[in-house]
Amino acid sequence: MKGAEMEVKVIVLCDNLAGPPSFKGEHGLSVLVDVEGKSFLWDCGQSDAVVHNARLAGVNLGKLEGVGISHGHYDHAGGLMEVMSASGPKKLFMHPKALEPKFAIAGNVKRFIGIPFRKDAIESVCASVELSSEAVEVMPGVRLTGEVPRVTDFEGFEANLFHQVEDEVQPDSFIDDQSLVVDTPEGAIVLTGCAHSGLVNILKHVLESSGRIKAVIGGTHLGMGASDRRISATLDFLEDVSPEKIVPCHCTGMNATMQMTRRFKDRVTPGQAGLVLSL
Repeated sequence: MKGAEMEVKVIVLCDNLAGPPSFKGEHGLSVLVDVEGKSFLWDCGQSDAVVHNARLAGVNLGKLEGVGISHGHYDHAGGLMEVMSASGPKKLFMHPKALEPKFAIAGNVKRFIGIPFRKDAIESVCASVELSSEAVEVMPGVRLTGEVPRVTDFEGFEANLFHQVEDEVQPDSFIDDQSLVVDTPEGAIVLTGCAHSGLVNILKHVLESSGRIKAVIGGTHLGMGASDRRISATLDFLEDVSPEKIVPCHCTGMNATMQMTRRFKDRVTPGQAGLVLSL
């Protein structure tokens, strides 16, 4: 790919809010990445919303090169069967630990929030399933980060979120949490799912292989009770790496989104289903 001619288009197909009339919003995330005419779907939302919105956006899911799942929660993988039904069998990429049972526990209430399909059911609708904890190229110039090292002291375990390991329910370390990276001559475009690894951890990890960060798109988990310290430290780091575009989606929360907008002005575009970006 020649740097000056590289074309990257991003379409938010599922987010908590919907922009254009008739688009569906839901608690979930799905983003289509098109690089030089080849497309990859990052997450699938939780229902048929992504398929509905793709049709309205004029996106042909049948032309996908593959599908990636950022981590094993229903709001990122619940729409998988609907996507595969609309697209036909495609190659699926995710971390093997994404298939573990996951729960939200508050007091005496325990709620299943994992992927709502068994592994054999997933395999039956996909062209293939690649389970890897390592960085994987999913199409030319586009890769999964693999597992993200935890190096900060303000991004850690998240209260009330658990996973089941054999017969024991434990706090979830989200070792399965990955991000998608599009490498461009101007820097890396980073697409997160929920950034359970910590957005700063993710960006530090990407910077080890990329010269700079061009754009950050996706959930950041700066809502959901994130501390003021975590939000402030994350925004300080974003200021240091200075991406051209920041698109907070899904679990970022109104407070953090407004802080980003005040601080980074027109470099911030809040995410919504139907948003189209050329980067």
